[in-house]
Amino acid sequence: MPFMAFRLRSDESVTDGLQRLVRKELKAARDGLRQTSPPSDEAIHEARKSVKKVRAIAQLIDADDGRGLAASSKTLRGVSRTLSALRDADAMVEMLTELRKRNPRLISEHSFARLRRWLAGRKQLAMDAADRDEAWSRVDRRLRKARRAAKRWRPTHPRFGALAAGIRSAHKRGRKTLAIAKDTGRAADFHEWRKEMKALWYALRLIEDCATGIRKGVEQLHSAERFLGDDHNLVVLCAELSQDASVCGGPSDLDRLRLAIDRYQKSLRAQAIAATRRIYALKSGAFLRSVKRAWKPRSDRTTRRTAA
Repeated sequence: MPFMAFRLRSDESVTDGLQRLVRKELKAARDGLRQTSPPSDEAIHEARKSVKKVRAIAQLIDADDGRGLAASSKTLRGVSRTLSALRDADAMVEMLTELRKRNPRLISEHSFARLRRWLAGRKQLAMDAADRDEAWSRVDRRLRKARRAAKRWRPTHPRFGALAAGIRSAHKRGRKTLAIAKDTGRAADFHEWRKEMKALWYALRLIEDCATGIRKGVEQLHSAERFLGDDHNLVVLCAELSQDASVCGGPSDLDRLRLAIDRYQKSLRAQAIAATRRIYALKSGAFLRSVKRAWKPRSDRTTRRTAA
């Protein structure tokens, strides 16, 4: 499995494990961003993922009425906003390339090249603004501050109890936002569902090696999250292109792009719903009970086998 590094160990308490993972991810993000000036696209992407993991752990601790979070959530939100703005520029180029791959006749080679140059220019403007505003120094300070504060992050309950409230809450919010998104069809509502789905995905990744059922749920949530990630990137791309129709060759070309984007989004959303059907068919209490039954630290299972 590609996600096995983000997990609790069998030889540590849940509290120690959460703190270890938070400090590890924040260090990785900080080290990656400091390697080059300005940071590389890959470093920004990896740092953004690390910060998302840390914020997911903060959500779990907060749901358990934990201690020590204080202003860390605000600090991490600021870092996330800076990194997201720069990552969106790359994602738009990727989605434009995917759209043309799926619809070769959608736009000419000339128009495609012009759009790529325009998007690359937008990204460079964002990078230049980050340099002018000394954003990287600010991000570095915030990551260091959050890593130091993580020593005080403590859930209220031990063992699975530390995770239970967060898992149940993420699942419940996911069911609610999914119902709203299916009813309205609005991009903003699907984005909200994606955020709640991602919170549940990260929570289950912490314990995914405990049982095959949990691992399967992790895979299903990851598939759906990728579908909705592309959906969100298409929304961002469409909004960016709508600011200046001339860059697409005119209103008619922009309309063709919008139609292609709309068709692709419907497909992505349908696939995300299908991938998570079994997960969200369960009520949140029943889902939590199924996870709790599956959860058993590896050391406990080894002890039982040895005793037998």
